[in-house]
Amino acid sequence: MSDLLIGGAETSTLAALASPVTVIDSTTSCQDVDELFRADEHLGCLAVHGDGPGRSLGLVSRVPFQHLMSGRLGYGKLLNTRRPVSALTDWSPLVVHAATGVAEVARQVLDRGSSQRFSEVLVADPGAPLRQVSVTDVFRALSGELATKALTDALTGLANRDHFLQRLQQCCTAPDVRRRLALVYVDLDGFKAFNDGHGHGVGDLVLQVVADRLRGCFHPGDLVARLGGDEFAAVVQLPAGVPVGPAARQLGERVRACLSGTISLSSIVLPGRASVGVAVASSVLADGETLLREADLAMYRAKAAGGGRVELVTDVGSTAPREQFAPDRRELQRAVDEGEFLVHYQPIVEVGTGRLASVEALVRWQHPRRGLLAPGAFLGAVADAGFAANLDLHVLEVALAQFSRWQRNLGRAAPRAVNVNVSVQGLLHPRLAPAVLDALSRAGLDPAVLRVELPEAATTTQLDVVRGALGTLRAAGVRLTLDDLGAGASSLHHLTRLTLDGVKIDRRFIAGLLDDERDAAVVVMLLELAHSTGIAVTAEGVETRPQLEALQEMARGRPTFVQGHLISRPVAAEEIALPWSGGLHHLHAHVPGPRSAVPTAPGPVASS
Repeated sequence: MSDLLIGGAETSTLAALASPVTVIDSTTSCQDVDELFRADEHLGCLAVHGDGPGRSLGLVSRVPFQHLMSGRLGYGKLLNTRRPVSALTDWSPLVVHAATGVAEVARQVLDRGSSQRFSEVLVADPGAPLRQVSVTDVFRALSGELATKALTDALTGLANRDHFLQRLQQCCTAPDVRRRLALVYVDLDGFKAFNDGHGHGVGDLVLQVVADRLRGCFHPGDLVARLGGDEFAAVVQLPAGVPVGPAARQLGERVRACLSGTISLSSIVLPGRASVGVAVASSVLADGETLLREADLAMYRAKAAGGGRVELVTDVGSTAPREQFAPDRRELQRAVDEGEFLVHYQPIVEVGTGRLASVEALVRWQHPRRGLLAPGAFLGAVADAGFAANLDLHVLEVALAQFSRWQRNLGRAAPRAVNVNVSVQGLLHPRLAPAVLDALSRAGLDPAVLRVELPEAATTTQLDVVRGALGTLRAAGVRLTLDDLGAGASSLHHLTRLTLDGVKIDRRFIAGLLDDERDAAVVVMLLELAHSTGIAVTAEGVETRPQLEALQEMARGRPTFVQGHLISRPVAAEEIALPWSGGLHHLHAHVPGPRSAVPTAPGPVASS
């Protein structure tokens, strides 16, 4: 296995990005400055030392300086050569402390006027020389930070639950990895009583100590995660040449011993005890869910036996392997033909007024044997079967037909738009634009009512391939929205390469909005980025009234939209109470607009 251990969770600062900057005097001639830039093609800027009030420190950036030196009709150099550089200096550069976080610097950059937004940032650190960093490097570092955040538990810096489950499934389906694959499940004994007695702040410190001990207990190639609360897990490949049972027992005892030392926090001492369950996969195991469940049950057996011990289960999946869910194209087409794929709708409302702006179409599968399946349970299998583009088109046609009915029956009280997701396969389909426009024509709808949500998972190369098709859709009036902004490193890069009408902030950041300073800083930065470029922004996964109130404050009266279980769960078309009678001022747990008490599927809602 590759190196899967996640490192610390600290926010990156400018200190690691900054490079030295040359400081010149304000009396230096523009001719001398021009020669400095010409002599070094990598010299991006110069700091200028001033000598008067309001002119103590300035900045000269290469591109605007050379533009001014060229001037209209090429007379710029003639006019400026003998002038002091002070005349062409920006005397209000952005100067930040070296310890400032990247997200905060990005926010400050976006707050500046358009003429200064792309100038270098000067980095000051008392007792150290002045340095500089380019805006490009700031946003590149922020992209990496967002990608890391999407995989990391904010409190401990270990992998988070989503990342752990994804990588576990990959390990279980890789023939060279799953053999002798062990899952270690850890629960701290007595932690709940300790947490209740001493408070969550002290409890969080204990969890950080435990995370540090687990980092030292496992090898760099092992994936270690905090699943939630005081539960941790790791996935490990047992060494070859040692019988599975003894190897698994040795692994579990090593983890138990690693956590057995007392934890001292000032005057508080917690006896280190943990219950450990270890489950080992057989060679026929094909899903991580089974392995995780068996390790969890083994951990509970250890806890029921008094705690502070290890329980094993080996050869998981050998006697009764779980039925693999791998529908082929024929079964998927049959499900489409028989109406098993249902489309539910989730309202998107304006944060300031509660006005219904749109509804997002989300697919479910009413499977004849498995029951109602949420998207996360089948979309991977649909993609594996090469059927994702077909399903995209089916959902689009169903959603447009429903939207057309709303318009006929409700008139001006109908929703104003409908959001429909497109998969990566659907995005790359050679008939993407004609298929979408044909579906709109058959439904008798103006293209302006459709918002196509582009997948964040699409690579830059893939988006370059479909740039023409996306341009055709926008020219026809279809709106384009980037889904899950912030979920990966490519998100911010997509903003610079695509012409977009909207973005949706990934639900991970909304979930941590009130408790994690990093999440709050990222949300503010993304709101500022969207608003400054005139792009509509929607916050996904709004679950609580305090989250909504925080977003209202951050929006500062600018058009911002929200969706999530606080507003309504996704529901069938007939369950949305239209005309919309929303308005957010009276929200407590749910608004009385949609009948949100009617659940459609448990757990978080994934978009199609």
